[in-house]
Parts: sequence; structure tokens; C-alpha cells
Amino acid sequence: MSGEGGDSRSDEAIIKSLTDDPIANPMALGCAPCPHRSTCGGLCVPAALMDCLDLCCKAPDRCTRVCRNRPEDFVDQIREIDGFEFHNVPRAPAKRVHFRSNVVPLIYHGSSRARALRHDMFALRLPDLVSFKTARLKFADRAALCRSFGIDPAAQIILTGANLDHRIEPWWSLGAKRVPLIQAMVSLGIELVTAPNFSVVLDQPRTDDMHAMKRIAIVFSEFQEHGLACALHPNGRTDKDFDRWARFIADRGEVSVLAYEFITGPGRVARKPFHLARLADLSRAAGLDLDIIVRGDPSVIPYLRQHFRNVVYIETTAFMKSIKRQRAERVGNDRLRWTHSPTAPDGDIDQLFAHNLKERSALLALHYYGQPFVLPEAA
Repeated sequence: MSGEGGDSRSDEAIIKSLTDDPIANPMALGCAPCPHRSTCGGLCVPAALMDCLDLCCKAPDRCTRVCRNRPEDFVDQIREIDGFEFHNVPRAPAKRVHFRSNVVPLIYHGSSRARALRHDMFALRLPDLVSFKTARLKFADRAALCRSFGIDPAAQIILTGANLDHRIEPWWSLGAKRVPLIQAMVSLGIELVTAPNFSVVLDQPRTDDMHAMKRIAIVFSEFQEHGLACALHPNGRTDKDFDRWARFIADRGEVSVLAYEFITGPGRVARKPFHLARLADLSRAAGLDLDIIVRGDPSVIPYLRQHFRNVVYIETTAFMKSIKRQRAERVGNDRLRWTHSPTAPDGDIDQLFAHNLKERSALLALHYYGQPFVLPEAA
């Protein structure tokens, strides 16, 4: 199964045959009479398809995708999002965020930590805060949240909704219960959340893509309506998808921050230029300065800095290397190597993590933010 939005089981042959390219390929013959063509735009792929229903799994009893070959479920799925079009997504108040840092460490947990790490800004994963079984937050207050993750309570905290499908789909399944959860996040002092990146998938009917995109727009609106700033994650895999996002952003001044991941499909060498160019188009279409939050390949930062006011990078290497007891050492003036740095049994990694984060931040500043490779001052 292949995904622009992030399925790790992507197969290169499938990706090449199903990547949309209207310059190189004609539109599939069955797209012209399709009732969803005006929204979808049609498919122009190398594979010999009549239309996207050729990608149906033909196993309706086991399938959970949004597909016209499951008519009863399909009707319910369309009703839950009020159609594929974006125009009826409720407007929301504008919520502006001033980012304290452009390199933000992602903290996965507080294990092997004894003291709170000091930094201007931290990222946590949205699903890590929520008990989907009880539809409640796992933390009663900000102090409990910060103790659990080992972070400074005075720091700015954002949440990332970019994750594997099985970790973010439960957020949508909560339905109306999402609202009190959002309000509880506001009470914890969460500054911003990036909208869950519901996947657009190459080898599934396009109706599934459009359903995912509409859900992204809906949850963006929900977060902001209930007081939490949200970065819109404009997942898409065709020019038409990004044309639709461009109109959505241009029409709504409340969109001030985008989010994107260059880990899976958009991170592939052959596809990265397409996604970067489309993000630049979205920035131009906005009519105002946008910020963007990025995960994955940091080499995209210089290009994005030409088109966005601020490029905020969610950094994961420092944490993961520290958990594996590896220490950053400088090699020359422009790179790091990682050396084994074991701790005592039951020892903490506080000092190691703080060191690795400073070194990674300095390296990112040198290569991608145009700043000297100097050790940042301790927070």
C-alpha cells in the first residue's frame, strides 16, 4: 500500500505507476463521467486504469476505505463530513502564535530522565496526551504534563498531529468528544497543534483521499473554534488537491500556519520537488505571511525559508540518539558523529540529552538557517 501521506510499506513499483503527472500522462478514460471529477480533478497516472475504482480492494466486508463499491457505508462516510467540498467547513477565529524557537525538540516520553530539560519550546505528540478509551486527557494540569515528559513548565508547548494512521484515526473517531478535549488542552497552556495528517493513499480510490482532506479541514476549524491555534496540514497528491487547498487558504485569513512532513511520500527524492513547489504555491496564494512547521528531512528548510515567514523544524534525532546512549561529537566545522556513551545502570540521560540537543540545534542552524555553528547558550 502506498501513500503520499505516509504509509511505510510503500512499494516503488506501485508508487511509480500511480504517481499523478498530467503533463506526462493522459487522464484515465473513466474520469470524465465521474460525479466527483470537479472535486477530484481526475487521475493522470502511468498505470492502465479505467478510473480510480480499479484500485478498489474488492473486499467490502473487510474494507474501511471510502469507496463507492461500499454504497451504504459510503453514504454515511460522506454525510459525516457533509460532502467533499471545502466551502462548508465552518469559519473559525484567527489564532496567532509567536514561535520562540525555530528548532523544536520532539519529546516522546520522560523515561530515563530525572530533571526537567530547559528549552524555549517543545513538541509532544497529540495521541500521547489523550486516552482514546475514556475520551479524556491523561494529565490533570500542566505541572503533571511537564513532569511526565521531563520538560520545563515555562517552555512553549506545541503538539504534532503527524503520525501513523492507527495513532491519529482515533482522534476523528471521538466525534463530538473532541471539543472538551480541545478545551482541556487550552487549559494546559498548549500553544498550538498541527492538524492530524489523515493519509492520502496512492493505491486506493480517490474518494478516500478527498474524505481525508475534508477531515483535515474540519479538525483545523474545530481546534481554532475552541481556542487552540492549529497549523493546517494540506495533504495532497495531485495538482488539483493543492489547487483546492490554495483556494481554502486564500479565502480564510484564519490560516496562518501550515504543517508538513517530509518523512514518507513527500520525503522521497523523486517526489520532494513536487511537494515543495506546491507549498510555495500555497504561500503565494495566501495573500499574507505564513509560517510552516516541518518534520522529517531538514534539507527542505532553505527552500521553504524563501516562501514562509518562519520555518519551524521539529527535531527528533537528539532525543532518539540520547535514548540509545549516543553522544554527538563535532567533526570539523560542519558535521556531527555519534559515539557510544553508556550510562550507569538506572542512570538518567539528562546531561546527554541536553548536550545532544544543543549540538543538533547548532548544526541545523549552520546548514539550514544560515547561522554560525556555535554552541547555543544554556536556557
